[in-house]
Amino acid sequence: MTFGTEEILIGLLVTLIAGLVHGAFGLGFPMIATPILALITDVKTAILLTLAPNIAVNIWSLIRGGDWFSSVARFWPVAMWMLVGSALGTLVLVAMDPNPFRLLLAATVLLYLMSDRIKRIDWSWIGRHPRPSGAGAGLLGGLLGGTVNVGGPVMMIYFLELRLAPVVLVQAINLCFLLGKGTQAITFAFLGMLGVDLLLISLPLGIAALIGLRGGMWIRERVAADTYRGWLKGLLWVLCVLLVVQFFRELG
Repeated sequence: MTFGTEEILIGLLVTLIAGLVHGAFGLGFPMIATPILALITDVKTAILLTLAPNIAVNIWSLIRGGDWFSSVARFWPVAMWMLVGSALGTLVLVAMDPNPFRLLLAATVLLYLMSDRIKRIDWSWIGRHPRPSGAGAGLLGGLLGGTVNVGGPVMMIYFLELRLAPVVLVQAINLCFLLGKGTQAITFAFLGMLGVDLLLISLPLGIAALIGLRGGMWIRERVAADTYRGWLKGLLWVLCVLLVVQFFRELG
């Protein structure tokens, strides 16, 4: 596919905004950038275009805030499970229609958000059994990230239930994203789907994403921890609605 000046300018604006959201919440870049860019390209091309910016955003988010080595040492097993899930999800994306996974993800997020009202659902088992629940979250998050480029909500649910400090939460979730996206990039390259043109276009998109990311971080650093967790749950509601809308749009 060829990209004109208008498409490139739209891409720069979209990645700038997506970077801003990611900086403020610690996640959200692919969830914002992919569906919008898919409107002017297609889902696979949108995922390919956002790979390099996504990885750059993940690296900066991981190392920002200090003591990121401790976060890596604590949560690398979850990230490794996300690596496996991402490889499987990328193969699924190439082989079949990934759209049904959007509805699965929306249902999972909705179940979590409604758990306070549905008294029978107890999510405290995540905190009591962080290793097996982390393996499941990483595998499912990677699978969804590889298929529909939106694995963040699953990881957010897991890390929210661990009651982490905002800085640690952001570092942990971006560590998982980094391995997931890196694996996705390697898988696409192995399948011969990473062209030079796409990589060249993704470079300025990456710069725009990092500029937006810095602005979002400035906002996050001025918000209290409890307020921040409330914002994350609000973001989950928005993403749930967007996933359902995208599912029915793809059916049409």
